[in-house]
Amino acid sequence: MKPSHSRSVPLIGRGGVQLVAGDVIIGSASLPLAALIRELLQALGSPLGVPESGFKEIDRPALWFVAAFSALLWPLALRAVDPGYPSTNVPLRRFVIASLLWLLAGSGAIYLMDKDLASRALVLFAAVIVGGLSVAQRVLRRPKSSQEIAPRAELPQLSGEAEQALARGEPVAISIERLERALPRPIVIMEGGTIWIYPSALSPSERLLKRIVDVFFATVLLVGLSPVLLVVAVAVLVKDGRPIFYSDRRAGLFGRPITIRKFRTMRVGADREREALWSKSETSGPAFKIAADPRVTPLGRILRRFSLDELPQLFDVLRGRLSLVGPRPAGLDELARYEDRHRLRLTVRPGVTGLWQVRRRLDDDFEQRINDDLEYIKRWSVAFDLEVIMRTIRVVLSGRGV
Repeated sequence: MKPSHSRSVPLIGRGGVQLVAGDVIIGSASLPLAALIRELLQALGSPLGVPESGFKEIDRPALWFVAAFSALLWPLALRAVDPGYPSTNVPLRRFVIASLLWLLAGSGAIYLMDKDLASRALVLFAAVIVGGLSVAQRVLRRPKSSQEIAPRAELPQLSGEAEQALARGEPVAISIERLERALPRPIVIMEGGTIWIYPSALSPSERLLKRIVDVFFATVLLVGLSPVLLVVAVAVLVKDGRPIFYSDRRAGLFGRPITIRKFRTMRVGADREREALWSKSETSGPAFKIAADPRVTPLGRILRRFSLDELPQLFDVLRGRLSLVGPRPAGLDELARYEDRHRLRLTVRPGVTGLWQVRRRLDDDFEQRINDDLEYIKRWSVAFDLEVIMRTIRVVLSGRGV
């Protein structure tokens, strides 16, 4: 059966993150926009303009507080009416209901904080703006063709006992424990007549939060470590010459090729020797690692020992190619050797550091690395990322790198 274009299709990838980010911005901007529109209407003499009350709505602290509150309130209102949130093909009536939910919560918050600001026209304008802009961004992002590219399967036959219970009008519980045991972080969404199963992924809201944390900490680290970056760059230039940086193609989120940069720690042309050295790799499985790699320069060994060669990757974090914490970015030649089950580690953005790096560093068991990566995906939270970052600092200062 072909999927219907009127059905709400959940978005888990980049499109979903962009929709959530757009809803956050729309939610926070609706009240200030409504206040500005009312100022304009007052100048035009409209009865819907700001009343002659001696103050400007846009200057009231309560308006800005509720606007910040709406950055969370509006996505939550959409989530309440859209089981597949964030999605594009959402019926208009759901946006009307979400706008009413937002109006009730927003007007209540304004009334509690500033009764002088409790204008019905202000919140009604804002409710129309918040719903209208969200509809508009979904129309603009709506794909021209169906998004459903996943294999489609019918629900297996239920047991006789379950069928009889349904026939009597009694509820039946369908367990997904098998999925939870087999997959690190499954997302199950019921929308219309379809159950969507994402085997291992962060939700768009989680990805957006992780991205905000990445940008903040990468910026702080780059500012704080800028003298170290300069000293290392000069040392590489003086000791090993140009180029100072080494660019490499790696497997990014979902295996998409990305380019990352490090300080150069090997002799020029070392990447052309990699294929010939694969037979000497000390890691079992599709991963390349040689502890005493003959291509590494003497200065490079020092930089690797304290992970100083990794510092330029903070710029890749800002550009969205890497996350601060995540699975190690695999080489494209490694990716070509992956089995299907290994690709689960690609469902989150690769990181500058990760659980495997702080636990083992020199572990030669690729399957253990996979287990660590899947454990990280399953346990992910902002607090867990911060824990891995703190453990990374200890590992780097101890000089346990290679």
